[in-house]
Amino acid sequence: MQTGKIPSEVATEPLPAGVAQASALAHPSRQRIALLLAESPDGLSAAEISAGVGLHHNVVREHLRTLAGAGVVASERERPAGRGRPSERYMLIDDTAPRAAAHQELVRLLVGLLLEAGMTEDRAEAFGRSQGAGLMADGTAGRGAILSGLARLGFAPREVASAAEAAAGILDARLEHCPFREAVMAPGGEVICALHAGLVAGMASTSGPRARLTEFVAKDPRMAGCVVRLEGVPDPPPTPRTDP
Repeated sequence: MQTGKIPSEVATEPLPAGVAQASALAHPSRQRIALLLAESPDGLSAAEISAGVGLHHNVVREHLRTLAGAGVVASERERPAGRGRPSERYMLIDDTAPRAAAHQELVRLLVGLLLEAGMTEDRAEAFGRSQGAGLMADGTAGRGAILSGLARLGFAPREVASAAEAAAGILDARLEHCPFREAVMAPGGEVICALHAGLVAGMASTSGPRARLTEFVAKDPRMAGCVVRLEGVPDPPPTPRTDP
C-alpha cells in the first residue's frame, strides 16, 4: 500500500474561514482575549481587554488585529461622551470559536500523550483496522457503503474513479474535508493519518476477501484532498424483484 506523509510546505492558498479562526486562536494570549470577550456580549474596549488579560495595550491591539483578520472579532466606534477620539469596542463574531480552539488544544495534548505512551504509526494503523469494520452500517457492503461510512465520519468523500474502474472493483476517492485536522497538525500527527488509513482498510474488509486499500496519500489537512484508492470492492448485488 502506498502512503503519503503530510506535506511540510506551507499552503499558499487562502485558508478556509474555520481554519483561519483556529490558527488565530492557537496563540494562548489571543485565546484569553476571545474568552474574555465571550463573557462580555456588549463588547470591551482595548483598554478594558488590556486590564482583563494583563497585557500591554499595544500588544492587545496587535492581537485584536489578528483576530479581526481571521473573522473572530469585530469592532464598532462609540460616540464620544466629550472631547477626544471615539473609542472602539470589540466583540466576538462567533462565541463558539474559543471553545473550538480549546478543543483543538485538547486534541493536541491527546496526540502528545499517545506519543509518550509509545504509539507508533504501525500500531495506530493496526488499531484502525480493528475498528474500521465496526464503523460500517450493519449489513452493508460495497463501494456505496464505504463512501457512506466515510461521509458519516465527516470526510466528505468524492469518487473520481471512471466507470470502467468502478466496474473492475476500483474505488478511487478524494476526501474533501479532514475531521481530524487539529490532531494531524499537532506534533506527531502522522499517527492520526496512520489511524485513518487503518480505518479505511478495516471498512474495506467488510466488502469481501479481495477488497483492500492499495493507496492512501495524506495531504495538507488544512486543504484536505487525501487520496484513497481501494481495489476488489464489488457493488452489492441488486435487490431481487418481488412480483406482486
